[in-house]
Amino acid sequence: MSEAETQSVQGRNPFFAGEADHICEEGMRATEMSERSAWFIQTRWISVILCSLAAIGATQLPLGRMAGCTIDFRYFLVVSTLLAGSNLIYRRLAKAMVADPSAKRPMCRFLAVQVVTDFINLSILTYGLGGVETPVLILFLPHIILVTLFFSRFYSFIMTWVGTLFATLPMLLEYQGIIPTLSIFDTARKVARISSNPVITAGYTLGIAAAYLVCWYLVSTITASLRLREQELEQAYARLQLLAQEKSQVTLRATHELKAPFAAIKSYVYTLRDGYCGALPEKAQAVVVRIGERCDLLMEKISDIIHLSNLRTATPASSPLAEVDLGAVVGKEVEETRLIGQVRSITVQLQAGEVNHPIMAAQEHLHTLVSNLLRNAVNYSKPGGVVEVALDLRERHIVLHIQDHGIGIPTEHLDKIFDEHFRSNNAVRHNPNSSGMGLALVKEIVRLHGGDIQVSSQLGEGSRFSVTFPRLQHQPKTGDEHG
Repeated sequence: MSEAETQSVQGRNPFFAGEADHICEEGMRATEMSERSAWFIQTRWISVILCSLAAIGATQLPLGRMAGCTIDFRYFLVVSTLLAGSNLIYRRLAKAMVADPSAKRPMCRFLAVQVVTDFINLSILTYGLGGVETPVLILFLPHIILVTLFFSRFYSFIMTWVGTLFATLPMLLEYQGIIPTLSIFDTARKVARISSNPVITAGYTLGIAAAYLVCWYLVSTITASLRLREQELEQAYARLQLLAQEKSQVTLRATHELKAPFAAIKSYVYTLRDGYCGALPEKAQAVVVRIGERCDLLMEKISDIIHLSNLRTATPASSPLAEVDLGAVVGKEVEETRLIGQVRSITVQLQAGEVNHPIMAAQEHLHTLVSNLLRNAVNYSKPGGVVEVALDLRERHIVLHIQDHGIGIPTEHLDKIFDEHFRSNNAVRHNPNSSGMGLALVKEIVRLHGGDIQVSSQLGEGSRFSVTFPRLQHQPKTGDEHG
């Protein structure tokens, strides 16, 4: 972290400093808020069902009366009705808010209203089930945990006190005589010991408040620490991305600067090699030829580096795609590769049929992809071998298969072959002049076209590359188009 960032982190008050202006968790996206709101609404429907079943059970099942307690089903019915009605409204509002992804602050307030609604319903249920006699008070704790995840620490602290108020409200109203004391057991003792005793009432209220605040403090402290670590990780990731981008720019600039001098050197070498400056001694001619070959190899590597850098900064949206017949591209590249294979008696067989294979692609990139895979297959095949090329037409995809019977790839290197400059030992021994960039280019081109590439290989027996492209689905023509 930079010095300014470190001071910013260290300067934060561990509790509320700077958080009063943020209702929701800082850094939370509007889409994430929408997802949490939708989850809240779905969970509330489950509560509606459970309260409805409890209301039916309170009227139909004799278990409560057999245990010496009486449960009034009307409170379950009231809570079920209030939850269902409010949930219908919340569902409608949530759909309207999803249409505006930038409405983060209204979404935060919307979540706060939902939490308060749940507090009210839990308070009603607490009163109907006898206050201290019911375990419903425990259900306030999950909501307090949730508000520490939904809101900033300051607002989650406020919401915790709101939850405490609604949890103890029935008890306080009973003590003041505003509402009658309810009990699922014998009410006389409860009225005498709790509702009319200020010490017990105060102790009960303070105990609930303390329990909820301890829960809030522990959860909020952990979540605050996790949020800080998350922010640090995001900042570190952003810096790494920036460094990677700067590295790519430096590499691209350096290769561009090297390309022109090497082109000039290559031109001078060919001038000497072809005798335009007079005949050279035999040994000098051999040296010049070797220099020319090295210049060709270096120029190829420089071109591949530039091409790869441009591909990595490209996106599917920025690449001009058009309808391309994959079969035609493969056929053309196969013909060119056959000429290369003839030198080592390697046969390239194409099994594509006469079917059109349309995909959306950048034709130049597609030629590069097919050419690199075919040339690799030929370069790493054994003399007299066969390279098999096939197109598999499926309902939604087209798969290009290229199978060679050459040296193969060690199993432990299969996950590295698409890394730039990586070459296995057996590949270096078989073809020492390769740039090691071909498959890295292939991987980026596949990414740009929304495709997938798979490779299987067995050492000493050959490799099979399968590239899957989304198939272009032509829309049926209407009668007007024919007309």
